[in-house]
Amino acid sequence: MHWFLWAVLADALLACCGLFSRKIGYYRRMIHFALCALVASSSGILAAPAMWLCGKRASVNWVVARTFYYTTRIVLGISVEIEGEEILQRASPCVLAGNHQSMFDVIMLGRVFPKQTVMLAKRVISYYPFVGWFMRLADDIFISRGSKQSASDMFKRASEELRSKDVSVWFFPEGTRGRFEDGPGLLPFKLGAFLLAYHAKVPLVPVVVMDFHNIYDKRRFWSAPGILKVKILDPIPMDGVSEAGLKQLMDSTRERMLAELQQISPPRIAH
Repeated sequence: MHWFLWAVLADALLACCGLFSRKIGYYRRMIHFALCALVASSSGILAAPAMWLCGKRASVNWVVARTFYYTTRIVLGISVEIEGEEILQRASPCVLAGNHQSMFDVIMLGRVFPKQTVMLAKRVISYYPFVGWFMRLADDIFISRGSKQSASDMFKRASEELRSKDVSVWFFPEGTRGRFEDGPGLLPFKLGAFLLAYHAKVPLVPVVVMDFHNIYDKRRFWSAPGILKVKILDPIPMDGVSEAGLKQLMDSTRERMLAELQQISPPRIAH
């Protein structure tokens, strides 16, 4: 019990110091963020046996996501508003493609992530403590591209695994976090999400989350409570799409998502 009292006292001290130093206040919120992630990951590990017995192994991700969202909503004061949430049930199973801005994307994922949905991740992540553990328990799909393996072949094999599990999958088509100083934007898309949807013959559902600048800015040590707006766009069917036409479809989807991103993002405030 003593350790808990010391932790509360240390947090209170950081809170007082944070009134005079933005950097200290920022790092205090990052500690809270990490603790919420630890609690959420642990909840997934504990819930996994029950999910397996119910035949809902992939929903371990949903348990982790919702636990993380509701704890961060209380601790960090960040909530999520969704437009078009009903599309997620209508389009399942599908490939969900969202824009990627920062580690705070996981707060959005915490609220949006549907049941029976897995992540497609690099195999190295499966070895990370807690995160990798619950992802393995959730039966997420891990891929490692060899030097002799084409992207099409890799995602074709991943799509076979997706169909066999009868689940949806979440994908960040930008491949990495996009940071833009002059306003909300998107990096060029990679073809992976579209190849996966094409080979699995399931629709691709674009998910757009607003610009994070007013809530989180790592470069300026800024983090504040607020509301994240998310818009689920209409599913893109893969019926009648050829593999040769995926590049054009990818480009048009990116333009559509960029337009929605700029529309739902509030004006940036100076930190």
